[in-house]
Amino acid sequence: MIRGDPWPGPAIRYHTSAAKYADAVDRAAKIWNRAEVGIKLRRVKAQDAQVIVSYGGKSCTGWAIVGYASNSAMRLGSGCETNHMVLVAVHEFGHVLGLSHELERCARMNPRIDHDTATPNHCKKHPESYWLQHPLKGDDINGARALYGAG
Repeated sequence: MIRGDPWPGPAIRYHTSAAKYADAVDRAAKIWNRAEVGIKLRRVKAQDAQVIVSYGGKSCTGWAIVGYASNSAMRLGSGCETNHMVLVAVHEFGHVLGLSHELERCARMNPRIDHDTATPNHCKKHPESYWLQHPLKGDDINGARALYGAG
């Protein structure tokens, strides 16, 4: 479901101040970039960033401003293992792109996941290793492509 305004330009520049999760954030950005939704996520120095990714809050959770905002932010919860945090960051980057929660079908943008397997609500249960190989579902990709005119 689309909720936010699309970002102008060909890229969204992000910087992570959450050194513990820098690899997870970069992996999540690459997942969205491979989906070819019409805009790219690019890691930059803090002074050049449009989105600042910070660290803190409830374990294994995330939060992000939905869609374009001049002072955008994303926060990733503390104390989570890296592979799980990749999937949380994929979800939060979906918000940054402008996607809201999907409440009816299988999608990474579901607001709830099984924390043992990282399976989103409304999806067939698979191990976390499956979700790392297939982090985005058609609904996620189609929503972002509709927002950015790709596909």
